[in-house]
Amino acid sequence: MFSYRHGFHAGNHADVLKHICQMLIIDKLKRKDKGFTYIDTHSGAGMYDLASEQARKTNEFKQGITRLADYAGAEPTLLAYQELTASYIKHQQYPGSPEIARVLMREQDQLHLMEWNNQEVINLKRQIRGHNVAVHHRDGYEGLIAMTPPELKRGLVLTDPSYETPDDYQQVVDSISKAYKRWPTGIFAIWYPLLSKRDDEQSDGFERATSKHQKSQQMLDALSNVGFKNLLQVELAVQDPTTFAGMYGSGMAIINAPWQLDEQIRDCLAELSPLLAQNKRASYLVNWLVEEA
Repeated sequence: MFSYRHGFHAGNHADVLKHICQMLIIDKLKRKDKGFTYIDTHSGAGMYDLASEQARKTNEFKQGITRLADYAGAEPTLLAYQELTASYIKHQQYPGSPEIARVLMREQDQLHLMEWNNQEVINLKRQIRGHNVAVHHRDGYEGLIAMTPPELKRGLVLTDPSYETPDDYQQVVDSISKAYKRWPTGIFAIWYPLLSKRDDEQSDGFERATSKHQKSQQMLDALSNVGFKNLLQVELAVQDPTTFAGMYGSGMAIINAPWQLDEQIRDCLAELSPLLAQNKRASYLVNWLVEEA
């Protein structure tokens, strides 16, 4: 959490999935005139330079946002994402979740952006501004609990930690569970990595899983047992997990998913998956882990 810099990964396939889900949920919230709250627990720098040394070191954006630059289909969600990002890509930039939220939100809505890394919060304060934007230099897990319930009772929490340490998986479950009890009407969207079994490691307690992939699954299992009204699982795998070492895809766990969000995401991923596929075994999943009665 202290050393992670998203600049190395900005615009990759995981960002594409995460930000498409974010945009869809914000669009749902905007269908009512009344304002809402957006909380980002791990904001990062807010915007990223794709010409920077960090971005060019990995070139991950070339397997992500770059593949959508010439999308000529008719899927409305992909078109909206393409339109939003086009002006940034033109200048070799990529908007992180705080910038996407800032662009999409209205005068009556409020943004709360949290970041713990000293340099990243400086970048965040410089790049994301507005009368309805508050930047907090604090731990996102602690901050989420402290800020809920917010003044505006409708809203979205986006949580996407680096998962650099095994503790992150347990902290996500603990903080989201506590925040949900304080704010049961909020929408909570949790990003998580899909890592291959070749990254095996031994650990204890919540870390008892034998691989990082199993840690993500263990986190989903724990979230499924909290007692949420509903819990939607969305995953996009761009590589073959049996042969690829590293992050072969990523997922979103969405609590209090709005009506028909699953259908919109499924339609979007049907076109997005082949665009981002790096292997013939690329796939996607949209599944209710907890379905509302």
